[in-house]
Amino acid sequence: MDKIFPIKTETACRLKWGWSTIYLSLGETASCHRCNRHEFDLDTFDFHNTEEKVKSREMMLEGKWPGQGCEYCRDIEQAGGESDRTTNLAMPGVPTPPELKDNPIATSVTPTVLEVYFSNLCNQKCLYCSELFSSMWAEENFKHVGQYTSQKWSYSRHGVIFKNANSFDANKQKVYDWLKNEGHNLSQFNFLGGEPLFQKEFIECLDIFDQYPSPKLTLQIFTNLSVKKDRLVEIISKVEKLIAKRKIGGFQVTASLDNWGPEAEYVRFPLDLKQWEENFLYILSKKYINLVINSTLTPMTIKTYPILLEKVREWSKVRKIYLYQNSVNDPTNQRIDIFGNIFEEDFQKALALKPVDTEEEQLSKDYLDGLRKQSNSKEPNVKEITSLFHFLNDIDLRRNINWRKTFPWLVAEFGKYNLK
Repeated sequence: MDKIFPIKTETACRLKWGWSTIYLSLGETASCHRCNRHEFDLDTFDFHNTEEKVKSREMMLEGKWPGQGCEYCRDIEQAGGESDRTTNLAMPGVPTPPELKDNPIATSVTPTVLEVYFSNLCNQKCLYCSELFSSMWAEENFKHVGQYTSQKWSYSRHGVIFKNANSFDANKQKVYDWLKNEGHNLSQFNFLGGEPLFQKEFIECLDIFDQYPSPKLTLQIFTNLSVKKDRLVEIISKVEKLIAKRKIGGFQVTASLDNWGPEAEYVRFPLDLKQWEENFLYILSKKYINLVINSTLTPMTIKTYPILLEKVREWSKVRKIYLYQNSVNDPTNQRIDIFGNIFEEDFQKALALKPVDTEEEQLSKDYLDGLRKQSNSKEPNVKEITSLFHFLNDIDLRRNINWRKTFPWLVAEFGKYNLK
């Protein structure tokens, strides 16, 4: 698979051609986590060349922005920053579909990266998450629906959400069949949740790769690392055997952590940082595992994000750790830019701590600087600030926690808008 992307229009996106995301419990797909989801034909299981995706590719060939969530990258680029789109164009992480070698304007292509959200089974309820990705959020919403009036909460009677529970097992089998028949064409398979280390489907995927080897494939999980140590050791042992037998080419653990201290435990409730660090250091000791920390930047995480970066500097004395960050687009009341330019000093502290030893690290730093520029270009959004104030009050009532104690700077900031 060629890693040179041949399409050079001003809006062309490597992810739109090579990447597919499946939200299996919903029967929906997207080209990346920024794009709008849409349904696909579960009978044919053609998730990559849907009418919506092909149309978006055609528009990009014409140098047009297709909408459908691509505005996220457009806005960052127009503010002078590096977006997900431009970062992925510069990095060789998503190989080009083979069809583009013979026809550089092909719009019906083979995916090179597939990621699947099997279910929302999870043991955390992160502040910016929802019941779609967290069963704990779903259970909380059901318990408290109607109790608080500042936010319209959706809810489900069951923690694990399925659009059609009766067909989930059949659709899951279609993913497994696709991996058996087409998995060898992938460079990367991402398992997301929910929390993969809690889901039986992850073990089932390991069994599939054992029976149907993909020796060039990198398997990646996105995990909160908040499981008991013996459970983690058991799963890592299974992966080690797959790599030793050349059933897969590599394994990457992308550990989710946004910042450090009590602020981190508030945002990723009910995170236990001591347990997280113990599990992280165990993974760090496994040198064959590519280790990444992925941080989500919001008004509640940016101020202590530099502390996490300082911790990473210490851990990196053992071996290389890769750092990526993203920002929240939805819910809109947790966008990093709703307060305008008040985080300039925090951004500068973080930028000073970001490593730039590799091209990928420089691009990651440029992306962070793009978020800074985007935030500085915005005026405070009073509507979203007000929404965040009421949201945090509701969260405190639900979880018996205290945002005023955890984020004292927010008290003064909200006070500027008569929110007390």
